[in-house]
Amino acid sequence: MPKKTGTIHIKWIRSGIGFTRKQKEIVRSIGLHRLNQVVVRPDTAHFQGLVAKVSHLVEVVVPPAVAEWTKLPEYKIIPAEPATAAPARKKAAEKAPPEVTAAEQAKAAAPAKKTATAKKRESGASASALAKGSDKPKRKAAPTKPAGSARKESKSRKGKQ
Repeated sequence: MPKKTGTIHIKWIRSGIGFTRKQKEIVRSIGLHRLNQVVVRPDTAHFQGLVAKVSHLVEVVVPPAVAEWTKLPEYKIIPAEPATAAPARKKAAEKAPPEVTAAEQAKAAAPAKKTATAKKRESGASASALAKGSDKPKRKAAPTKPAGSARKESKSRKGKQ
C-alpha cells in the first residue's frame, strides 16, 4: 500500500472489453483514458469505493521514486563582469582601423550577377515552370469524349434462348 500522503496512484491494468458498461464508466470517472495510465487522486472514501468496484480492472500502485539526478541543478549562473573593464576594450577597438583586403573591395564594387531563376522571375514565368526548369508553356489537356458516346447499349438476355 502507498504511504499516507493524502493521495493515491491508480493504474489501469486491464481492458474493459467484456465487462459491463457501468464498470467502463467507473474507470472513465476515475480519470483513466488509456491502458497502463497512472493517475493521482485524493485518498478519500469516494475514490477508494470506485477502486473497490473495479478492482479487477485497476490497481493502486506505489508512487514512483524521484530519481536523484533530477534534484541537481541543470546549470550554474555566473555573475556578470564588472562594468569598468568594458570601456577600455572599446577604446582599443576604436583606435585600430579595420583592414579590408583587395579581394573584398573588388566584391563590393562589382555588380551582383543574376541567376537564371532570378531572370525568369523578373520575366513573369509561373512558379511551376520555375520548379521544372523550363520556359515552355504548359500544353492544354486533350479534349475528352462526351459521356453519351462512350456508353454501350446493354442488351437484355432474358428474351434470348
